[in-house]
Amino acid sequence: MKIGVIFTGGTIGSQKGENGIAPSKEAPLRLLRDYAARTGDAYCFETAGPDAILSENLTFAHICSVAAHVRAKMDEWDGIIVTHGTDTLQYTGAALGYIFGLSSKPVVLVSANYPLDDARSNGLDNFCAAVAFLRAVPEAKGVFTAYRNRGESVRIHRSTRILAHHALDDVVFSLHGTIATVEGECVTLTQGYTELADEQSPMSEASLSTVEGRILRLIAYPGMRYPTLEGVTAVLLETYHSGTVATASPALRRFAERAKEAGVPILLAGVPTGGTPYASGSAYGALGFSSLPPIAPISAYMKLCLTLSDGRDPAQALSLPLGGDLSF
Repeated sequence: MKIGVIFTGGTIGSQKGENGIAPSKEAPLRLLRDYAARTGDAYCFETAGPDAILSENLTFAHICSVAAHVRAKMDEWDGIIVTHGTDTLQYTGAALGYIFGLSSKPVVLVSANYPLDDARSNGLDNFCAAVAFLRAVPEAKGVFTAYRNRGESVRIHRSTRILAHHALDDVVFSLHGTIATVEGECVTLTQGYTELADEQSPMSEASLSTVEGRILRLIAYPGMRYPTLEGVTAVLLETYHSGTVATASPALRRFAERAKEAGVPILLAGVPTGGTPYASGSAYGALGFSSLPPIAPISAYMKLCLTLSDGRDPAQALSLPLGGDLSF
């Protein structure tokens, strides 16, 4: 199996310097050397990649560049590993999942919670697990993420299902479970894991940069202040964990009315299948809110951006599974 690595920067591709942690040319080389030293595998990985960045500086243009590098190697490599920073790992992972769908050769994102020269780093564990997964499951399709939380084995996530990090923590969790667990070279597929097949074609990233800054993403909190809608194409409002927002709030009602007048849809992320059981949810229709299927909120954001930039009907595109984002 021919496996190649696309380096994009992030902590796994960085070293600590006098101004803090920053991308370095040495870190990617160290990753490959450390892999060989740990596993005894003399395999020579081919490499590629865009300009290395710290992932907090991720832009839609950079996502497009990563996708272009992946696409350029799809015919040449049997499996692709993409190194990436943890801060925006979910955004690039979700975007690639929607750009390539479930029909592509396997792509696995790997990252690190600390630079590779830090004893606490999980970067090498994640990379070794990615290689083991690609070799053990050659029939795998689509985009994955390999990540080890503290005290656990590495888990293989579907990249369109990863939730946002908890504040001040580096653990990674997925909605609807993970695909596999990797311990050394042993890969154990998760019993009961399900995902719906793609019901729409993969999305094009060609015009993704045209919607950057035009999707207003809000997260519900008490005492919210709602911004203006100037230059906004759509609003993604992330609900509380039970799928609720403050529908009794005069501020939210005024905001919803302004959105109606401006023709700007308000889409709710985080609403369970069948809707929230709470009475506040009964006002969603009257306020003009549309509830999205139960997918990870970051994936909902990237799916919405790609849907609009690709010229698709949001009502249809957002409701149909793609890239493994929806489960049975």
